[in-house]
Amino acid sequence: MLGRLVCEGAQNVSAELCLLGVTGVHPHAGLTTGDAEEAAMNHALAARAADTGVLASSEKIGAASRFRVLPSEAVSGVVSDVEPGHPVIGRRSALGVTVLAAD
Repeated sequence: MLGRLVCEGAQNVSAELCLLGVTGVHPHAGLTTGDAEEAAMNHALAARAADTGVLASSEKIGAASRFRVLPSEAVSGVVSDVEPGHPVIGRRSALGVTVLAAD
């Protein structure tokens, strides 16, 4: 119930940038999380933003959780502490996704 209300409320939000925290950034599964309501809420918020970025620590890059938030193609930027040569990050960069290194 609460998740549905939050998703409905998100329809009244407009943003230039939506930064998401997820539990997985996978080349095929996309951005994922382990909670269905969180996935729905993040999807609704990202849909109302001009750009969507993801904050993901190195252990989340290449991982996939149960519920999909967004496809990989929907992300315009990634902030992570993963090494720049990581294959998943390399593919994102090759597709024009901005990758910022977090120290």
